[in-house]
Amino acid sequence: AVLRHQLHVLLFLYCPLDFSWPNFALIASVCSDQNGHSKCCRYINAVLAVSSAMYANTTGTLGVPSELADACIRNISDTFVSNGILPTAASFCGLGIKIQASYQCVGMTTILQMLQSPNFSDVTRNCATSLPDDVSCKRCLNSGLSYLRHLVGEQDNVTLNTCRDAAFVAFVSQGNISTLDTAGCFFSVQGLSALQVNISTSSPAGYPAPNISPSPFASQIPGEHVAEVPSNHHRSYKRVLFPAIGALVTGLSVTLLVVLILLIRRKCKELEKIEGINPLKVLSSCVTKGQEGTSTIFGRFSYAEMRRATRNFSTTLGGNDNATIFKGQLSNGSVVAIKRIESSPKQDQLAFCKEMEFLGRLHHRHLVGLKGYCLTKFERFQVYEYMENGSLKD
Repeated sequence: AVLRHQLHVLLFLYCPLDFSWPNFALIASVCSDQNGHSKCCRYINAVLAVSSAMYANTTGTLGVPSELADACIRNISDTFVSNGILPTAASFCGLGIKIQASYQCVGMTTILQMLQSPNFSDVTRNCATSLPDDVSCKRCLNSGLSYLRHLVGEQDNVTLNTCRDAAFVAFVSQGNISTLDTAGCFFSVQGLSALQVNISTSSPAGYPAPNISPSPFASQIPGEHVAEVPSNHHRSYKRVLFPAIGALVTGLSVTLLVVLILLIRRKCKELEKIEGINPLKVLSSCVTKGQEGTSTIFGRFSYAEMRRATRNFSTTLGGNDNATIFKGQLSNGSVVAIKRIESSPKQDQLAFCKEMEFLGRLHHRHLVGLKGYCLTKFERFQVYEYMENGSLKD
């Protein structure tokens, strides 16, 4: 019984994780900055996650067993202090509380269980590269974020952080994936290892490697931040993105302008076909002559106005062989009689204009006054005052 007790005590004092590889000089420098707590915590979290991934390569488990977790937390804390990292770093990062060494996630304790969980194949597909640039890194992180959202949903920060690190361990434990390169993307840290070789692992379970996106969840956890793209990449994005957006907006504007011009020209041709003149050159000789003198004698109406006023020429008042008179109502509410005269496109417009000028100047109490005209390619319209009680003959 005494021997079993001593072995039990020794077990709790033993941590199987390897902490001989990190670049402690860099981490100590980062953690000594009073404004760099978030970055310091990312390094501490990355060291534990990478060491756990190295351990998982031989065991197939997500981190160390729960009974060894406390020993590993004490080990890493002592190792950090002995390498010049402030003792307070572990406390303000939540080492053992938020940053853990045992990654049980929603009941999963092994790499195989996580690899077989829903949507992890999407992570594998998007992250099974060396992640050489920030574009592939972001793509990988986004697929990991989507995976975590489906897996965990709305949980507390510790659960999210634990499952995030478990997914990282599961990913880098598969295939010939560089653990440090993936950690650099995953935790947004650089120069994590003091060694000049990449720490990589082989796959005990025979699965390809996925990566995971801690970014949105990490922002909810004190001491954890979204994996950021280095500032020089941000600047290169801006140098490329803004001119591209400007060129796109300019291209769309030019295209819309061309389409608008084509539509206007098309409409002009349609109106010209109906009215016989270009509406952009609407100042015909009739209008010019009609406006000479002291006042405007009559107005010019469009074919569309004539059709609306007569309700598509539905109310007939009378007529003869070459003309029909309709009752109509103008847009201003006044009731008029509209005389529709059949004509040939070869008929002299000038003669019609002279007639309009003459009729417009006629004023007699027994004659209705001319209010305006409409001139089209095949028809002429004269707009007169309307007599409610019939003609003088009646």
